[in-house]
Amino acid sequence: MSPLNLSIALSLLLCGSNSKSEQFFSPSFTPSEINRTTATLSFTNQRVTYRTYSNARYRFSTAYPVGIFIPQGESDNGDGQKFASKNGNATLLAFGSNRLDRSLRDEFQTAQENRSVTYKVLKRDMFVVSGTENGKIFYQKTLLRGDSFKTFIIEYHEHERAVFDPITSRIAHSFAG
Repeated sequence: MSPLNLSIALSLLLCGSNSKSEQFFSPSFTPSEINRTTATLSFTNQRVTYRTYSNARYRFSTAYPVGIFIPQGESDNGDGQKFASKNGNATLLAFGSNRLDRSLRDEFQTAQENRSVTYKVLKRDMFVVSGTENGKIFYQKTLLRGDSFKTFIIEYHEHERAVFDPITSRIAHSFAG
């Protein structure tokens, strides 16, 4: 399968319904309860354990693979967190921001600037953009909830796609807010 077809197939898979993921938040949301959530996934003869990062300020959560992505600490203003792979070749950003005067379409256009986009979809309350930039694959999913954007962006080297494509899929399916 060509990289373009693989990217499109992965993006179509990842852009599906978020209904299961949104169950991460209950009316009695407590970040400490969410952070204890774990799940496992088998791929390429490896077993990966996931924990959930939750953001109290913007009320979103996402899974991340323990031991593959290392949390770098939440930002000082509490808007999100960066995760870096052990070898430093891959990053995961999960963050929220205030919409201010920007529309979802504005964010969608900005996400495509100076990138080779192989897949993009814009819906009423979310978008996905993926492709390559400077020899790395990127995947961005942004949700619009009220007056807030909730975004995750993962980037990794093209030669590591066998490892990170399934991780990206798991993260995208878990991303909720």
